[in-house]
Amino acid sequence: MAKHIEISRALYESMVQQVLSVYPIEGCGLLAGKDVRIQQMYAVDNIRNSPIVYEMDPGQQLRAMIDLEENGWELMAIYHSHPNGPPTPSASDVSQAYYPDAAYVIISLIDQQHPTVRCFNIVSGKVTEIPLQLV
Repeated sequence: MAKHIEISRALYESMVQQVLSVYPIEGCGLLAGKDVRIQQMYAVDNIRNSPIVYEMDPGQQLRAMIDLEENGWELMAIYHSHPNGPPTPSASDVSQAYYPDAAYVIISLIDQQHPTVRCFNIVSGKVTEIPLQLV
């Protein structure tokens, strides 16, 4: 479980742009890296095509997991947007946090000009915010 995560400005902006590009549905994807540093972003389609819930395309998710393992990376974080909600985990986000070793990045698009991005550890229903540092 990470104490903080570091991400480059370029990857951070790519992640935010990807979720903005699918607005008003929830955008989602995976972030991979090593130690505390994100190395790669994998945008994944939301097969629910919904503004209030996401489900990653299983084929795209599997390909991302294979690629990150082949590169020697770990699944560092799972990200998704809340098109019209706060940048905090919803009850369903908490109940569906199946990867306790990965962080959860939530991007609120209430203000699309200034999206709010926050990062959390979610373990056994307990939510703890952790810093997402731009480097």
